[in-house]
Amino acid sequence: MSTRENNQYKKGNIYRYLCIILLTLLLAVNLCGCIWYQPLRLQQLRKFEKSIREDYPNTSVSCKYEYEAGVNITVTGPDFDDESAFSILSRLRATVSDEAFIKDLFELFEKESHDDPNWKNGMRPEIWLYLSVDGKDRYQFTAGANKEIYNSGRSPDSYTWDGYKTWYGTEIKEGEYRDITSEEVEEAINKFS
Repeated sequence: MSTRENNQYKKGNIYRYLCIILLTLLLAVNLCGCIWYQPLRLQQLRKFEKSIREDYPNTSVSCKYEYEAGVNITVTGPDFDDESAFSILSRLRATVSDEAFIKDLFELFEKESHDDPNWKNGMRPEIWLYLSVDGKDRYQFTAGANKEIYNSGRSPDSYTWDGYKTWYGTEIKEGEYRDITSEEVEEAINKFS
């Protein structure tokens, strides 16, 4: 190999290395906006998972959290009708509105807050339940610790405690979205539980 060919070979390698570094940096920048959920392994949720798997054997349950995004619980199965959806929601509501669960959850989130002033000012995690069929949500439900949405300008004492008892939802059917009010959720839970 001549000196000229050797220099071109080295330049080509340098160019490839620079491209790899540039692509790596580009990927890192894009991933910075992603939310990284961690498994949520609280004892109460493990009992919830076990009861769902026992009564709905063709389902899988995933419980995850991220400090800024809250708690996401996904139940994946072959299909969900109103009865199964609201029965699952009823069990979850009983689990997450229990004082022991709330205490454990808040202790975890307080550790994750790393002295974030929002935590000290009353921000508490929302809990989301997704019922998914073939990778697509069929139902989505959410509840908060307080009735009001968090606002950093409010006093922490101005919130009305709800303790994850009031749930709202969305039914997704054939690409159509239907909001489910808290009153409708309550009626359906009473009907199917």
